[in-house]
Amino acid sequence: MHYCSLLLLLAAPSALAKCKCTPGDDCWPSALKWKALNSTVQGHLIANEPLAKPCYTGDMERCQEISAEYLDSFTLEKSPIGYQYSAIDTCAPLNSSKPLAGQPMCDLGNSPVYSINATNPDHIVAGIKFAKDNNVRLVIKNTGHDVRGRSQGYGSLSIWMRNIKPKLKFQKTYTSSNNSCKSDWAGSAINVGGGYVWNDVYAFAAKHGVIAVGGDDKSVGAVGGYIQGAGHGPASHAFGLATDQVLEYQVMLASGELVTANACQYQDLFTALRGGGGGTFGVVVSATIKAHPTRAVLQHTLEITPKTGNQSRIIKTVAGIVSKFPILSDEGFAGIGGFTKIGNVLAYTHNFGVLLEKNTSSEIEHAKEVMTTEVANALSKYNGTQLSVKSQFAQHDTFQDYYASGSHYEGAAKGIILISRFFDKKSMLHQEKNLTSMLTTLFSKLDSGVQSPGISLTLALIGGGEVLKSQPYTSVHPAWRKTYMIAEQVEIAPPESGMEGLRQVWGRATHKKLKAMKDVTPGMGTYLNEADPYDPDWKEAWYGDQYDSLKVAKNKYDPDNVFWCWRCVGSEGWDEVKGPTLYGPLCENN
Repeated sequence: MHYCSLLLLLAAPSALAKCKCTPGDDCWPSALKWKALNSTVQGHLIANEPLAKPCYTGDMERCQEISAEYLDSFTLEKSPIGYQYSAIDTCAPLNSSKPLAGQPMCDLGNSPVYSINATNPDHIVAGIKFAKDNNVRLVIKNTGHDVRGRSQGYGSLSIWMRNIKPKLKFQKTYTSSNNSCKSDWAGSAINVGGGYVWNDVYAFAAKHGVIAVGGDDKSVGAVGGYIQGAGHGPASHAFGLATDQVLEYQVMLASGELVTANACQYQDLFTALRGGGGGTFGVVVSATIKAHPTRAVLQHTLEITPKTGNQSRIIKTVAGIVSKFPILSDEGFAGIGGFTKIGNVLAYTHNFGVLLEKNTSSEIEHAKEVMTTEVANALSKYNGTQLSVKSQFAQHDTFQDYYASGSHYEGAAKGIILISRFFDKKSMLHQEKNLTSMLTTLFSKLDSGVQSPGISLTLALIGGGEVLKSQPYTSVHPAWRKTYMIAEQVEIAPPESGMEGLRQVWGRATHKKLKAMKDVTPGMGTYLNEADPYDPDWKEAWYGDQYDSLKVAKNKYDPDNVFWCWRCVGSEGWDEVKGPTLYGPLCENN
């Protein structure tokens, strides 16, 4: 019995369901067909093998090298099957972690069987055509930063975008690619190819004295799922969401046609790609984004650790700080806060900055006074007794200097479990009691089952300001325009707990901890790129009232569902038949 048929029976849908072909099925393309595809793409077809396979073939020297780099984002991006946040790892390096119980010792798992190392649009067209002609699942990948697994797929063919890197182009004054679309934007712009990461774009922008609105993690792809799904970062408060910056996209459609989508043509596609999510409407080959003059920055860093084991004191303290976030945001502060628990020890840090509009002494002193009055003074009575508090200001001449002064996450994690939620002003301001209750739930041991060895809660103060202003031709969740903070909690199930442990920790996160966040944020939603993949309210939480119009665009530009990804727009007609695993063939569910 073929694997696809076996999983269909185990999962109990109709065994006659139509599925995408997978290895072992009679319909799987022959070796000759794959060879022909390789010829079509000039030898750029890669037959994938698990990254840690040398650990299982006795090459321990190579295994040690792989182990040392296994959780480095920039290293993983160099592989067509390098994923930052895989839910399960079916071929872990033997000396770094254990394969999950019940899983094969070393196989591709949910990674694509083949990848096209695309270097030009013709390679993308060839991949789309091959997948359609041979009923093979198609996925799109750049860097693999995706907790939802949209760039993975059992038995799939992947179009790997990392090497779509035409030279970055700077325009002092923006004009559209065909000079026919007049824009309200009179500032500078940067044209970014599909394979670039923010590290590349930030360095290029710095050379031209401008700011590109991108992510806090500089190893994330610039124009893939990040920017198509909204995109937030350290400059969002000052200039808006990353997707608000897009002036035009160059997009490969499911038909194989390369089109330019902007405010003058393919407006519905342009709108869908400015907030509706990546991997489902087409393959973005490049994007032209706004570039803003750099600014000086006032930075505030805060570190709080308990002097005793009193967990309730630091939770109440952090709740009090978060309750002041809207005040800080309205005064220009933005950045990343972190509340972590390792063992029984809780600690809070934040790195906030004000992008100064005038860079005058009065502007700087006013910002300092706000932070001191609202946060630092309230902490002084605990400093040295119950808590250790370190509060500091620093000034930077440019945004680039400010960004370089902080630490930015560039590490991967396996078995990651994430939940998240938007917070508006009324859910935080003067809501210490509700926030304390929520934080207590997030950091408490809720039952006697498998427990995560560590919990990390990101308190991202990246909304407010320009994010609150609605923009034309965008399809982001309407709640973005009320959002001040995104709270994101990450846990990791102990590898030795196996699949059952992963399910326990994930179930608790979805049904208890995410619920605690929802209880204090009625009517809000969350950032679809950093959302719990198993949120039962995913349509409302990720898309709001935008979903129906996005589906119209999906059906128009991809009527055959060539581009399918988990809980993306238009995904309802198909599902992954997972059986006892967390991956499996893609089959129709109607």
